[in-house]
Amino acid sequence: MSSGITPSQTVAETDNGILWRFGNATKPPLLIVYSLVNQPSILDLTPGRSMIARLVDGGYCVYLLAWQPPGYARRFVSLSDYIRGDICDALVHIHHTHGQPAHLLGVCQGGVLALCYAALASGYSNTDARQIRSLTTLATPWDTGHAEDQLAELARGIDFQALVKATGNIAGEPLAAVFASLKPFALGPRRYSHLNTVMAQGEKAVAEFMRMERWMYDGPDLAGQAFAEFAEQIYQNNALANGNLVLDGTSITLDAIHVPVFSAYASDDHLVPPRSAQGLSTLIQSDCTEVAVAGGHLGLFISTRAHRELYPVLLDWLTAH
Repeated sequence: MSSGITPSQTVAETDNGILWRFGNATKPPLLIVYSLVNQPSILDLTPGRSMIARLVDGGYCVYLLAWQPPGYARRFVSLSDYIRGDICDALVHIHHTHGQPAHLLGVCQGGVLALCYAALASGYSNTDARQIRSLTTLATPWDTGHAEDQLAELARGIDFQALVKATGNIAGEPLAAVFASLKPFALGPRRYSHLNTVMAQGEKAVAEFMRMERWMYDGPDLAGQAFAEFAEQIYQNNALANGNLVLDGTSITLDAIHVPVFSAYASDDHLVPPRSAQGLSTLIQSDCTEVAVAGGHLGLFISTRAHRELYPVLLDWLTAH
């Protein structure tokens, strides 16, 4: 993330991540948890489209938990290690720095991790440093039990335990190819058909195009055990929606979440279709606001529409909570 456009500094390390801080440390804290699958640089990629910069300008001290690619020795890192270990440690650091709990914001797969953490945090007292102030999820696949979810359909016939036993960790490059195959024309011929137009717009436009290209195909390797757990529990068993998710012997149920929730999803998302992301309010017992934004998966983070229509609403909601 040091190559992003918003000034930042490393403030802490967790077992499997680095905690970056953006903005004024006197402002209310907000922690972003990103997906394990891609690089978080997409959240701070270009001026005018940076989600991180928008949150900083909106009056928040933004923290990002950037996951470190696992070496072979970390192939047994579990989802519970990320959730009950790294996310918890980051929130405790933030609480000690600011003297108050942070807003928690999960993006895509990171939203599932954040939902799980919020459910666990319901057991902490209001004075506990592990507590959170609110939860935001963006394009989060919490309900995958339907045919519209292409990733879930792909996952149903795969023996993930056998896969990780054979490979250890999961290489990022093949996963990027899988994601691209779900929308091959839009991410292939149609995307590159506009390259002449991009080049005619000058060096800045070309640089932004190339940064996006690098991001799309620069996915990190994934810890084998965590990858298998996520694929089996979320995509094969739809365990979070069905209320039978178990991580390291602990049951995770969405009705345990007691903090206010803001959930946004994209109406034309091919990775996390609307049916996979909407409807949290039917299970969560606390106040839950849901917002749909026209466009695709990445548009929810970087499009001008999202910056015009979504982020003002989110910032108003955060202020109110």
